[in-house]
Amino acid sequence: MKYTNVLLSSVFVLGSMGTLSSASASFHTSDKIAHVAAKSTSVNASTYQSISKFEKTISSNKIIWKDDNTSITANTLKLDAADFEQNIIDTIVVTHGKEKHTLQTGDFEVKLLDITSIVKSPSNEWIAIQVEKSAGSNLILMNLKTGKYTIINERLEKAGKQNVETISSYNWSPKEDIIAFSYGNTEKSTLAIYDTKKDSVVYLPRATNYISTGLILWHKNGKSIDYISEYPSDQWILFRYDTGSKKVKPVKKITKKEFQQWFKLDEYPTK
Repeated sequence: MKYTNVLLSSVFVLGSMGTLSSASASFHTSDKIAHVAAKSTSVNASTYQSISKFEKTISSNKIIWKDDNTSITANTLKLDAADFEQNIIDTIVVTHGKEKHTLQTGDFEVKLLDITSIVKSPSNEWIAIQVEKSAGSNLILMNLKTGKYTIINERLEKAGKQNVETISSYNWSPKEDIIAFSYGNTEKSTLAIYDTKKDSVVYLPRATNYISTGLILWHKNGKSIDYISEYPSDQWILFRYDTGSKKVKPVKKITKKEFQQWFKLDEYPTK
């Protein structure tokens, strides 16, 4: 579905989901990791959902993302500040057909600096807006008909979750208006799925202590999710989550070159 330039680790600078369960017991030891490394799984674009593409343009006081019938315009404001937060987003205007909604983001407790990615849900009723702040990024989900929105970071914090500094990766299911995402900080990544209709969150079991998650892709059937997470430092593994069994399994270790091939399924044009 998406993405832009997010600093995932010292290894990758790239453009664009728990509690422990019994599934975690299947992936704890180094010999298990070695077994995973022996498997071969190539990138197959036909396996994954097609992702709506937006194009980004930047001017002196606007950041604009557009596709065929939707535009998101962030109006920026220059502050009299001595630090790097001199330019902040004051409003975000979302236009979809005849509908137009404005977010007064200048009034948010946390100042926003940039829009780093945009993705619409398969029904075209929801849009996900990833916004950069001074530390990390937030994910805003907006209903394109009503203008009602949810900031996923705040939704998780109200549920008692900690370390929700950033939403680093995400993608909509190709079948429903549910979105898988990873959240955390520079030391820990956790994955979850948010259901827009039920306003509910399902937390994925952790196969290991992920440091970060660089990519999330749904299978076209909407029944499985593949994601690439870092553990240990500077080592990446492709995991697969089954929405039916609610279990996670490791698929294979990922090299830097392989990661870049997978990431091509989720990148955005910018001009």
